[in-house]
Amino acid sequence: PAAMGNTLATDTIPVLVTMVDVHNPKSQDQFYFCNVSSGGASTKVIGRSQTLSVEVGITTILSMTVYECPEPVFTPETARCLGVLRVPIERLAERYSSGIFQQWFNLDTRTDPRMPAGDPQQLVSKFEQAYTDAVADVYQPKICLSVIGTAFEVQRGGRQTCAIFVGEDVKTQAGPDLKALIASHKQQAAYIDALHEELRRLNMPSYRPVVNPGGAPMQGAPMGAPQPPMMASGGGYAQTGPSMAGPPRGVASNIAPM
Repeated sequence: PAAMGNTLATDTIPVLVTMVDVHNPKSQDQFYFCNVSSGGASTKVIGRSQTLSVEVGITTILSMTVYECPEPVFTPETARCLGVLRVPIERLAERYSSGIFQQWFNLDTRTDPRMPAGDPQQLVSKFEQAYTDAVADVYQPKICLSVIGTAFEVQRGGRQTCAIFVGEDVKTQAGPDLKALIASHKQQAAYIDALHEELRRLNMPSYRPVVNPGGAPMQGAPMGAPQPPMMASGGGYAQTGPSMAGPPRGVASNIAPM
């Protein structure tokens, strides 16, 4: 893949933008779509796992507006805006020159996506914060995306601002390099840890005191401590109930399959 850090101010290159997934704990089996804009009049809407080629320069701000829809086809009349992520290409070139591969960013659910991007420094700060908070706040709606620079030509006669969808052959040729892959794996591991800790917090183990035949808790051991097995009348060991609560009940997927 082409390194975005080599892009000059007057140059433009196509980048491959993939909306990998969306997490929103409050959704009810919704379908998700992302409207991708590079600041011009041309925009394109992509669904989960779809890839789009977008022409960008070093000063481009990619705006990704995520919508929830009750049906598997994007319909503006029924779509609800979930949030927006603005990606400054210059910052991407400076810090993530090898691109972003399947990494999570919290969505800005308060800003109107129709508003101008605003101050560049504030934009960079919000972009970095969206990346950091994706692991810290598991309840905030978030998008998993890939943005990879590539040198391929989208069309023989030239390139478009937001070109046609990209096929699997091009995606395979423009795969991530090792640096982007390692960064992705590190964040995915941290995100899984954060989700696990939150599940642990919500499902605290419950302990029951062992009750003796007289009906009072047994003395000599703290409540919840393991007790020696009791002898059954036939000489074997009696089966005692588990001291910990069972696993949490299954939770329906928050994203409907495409």
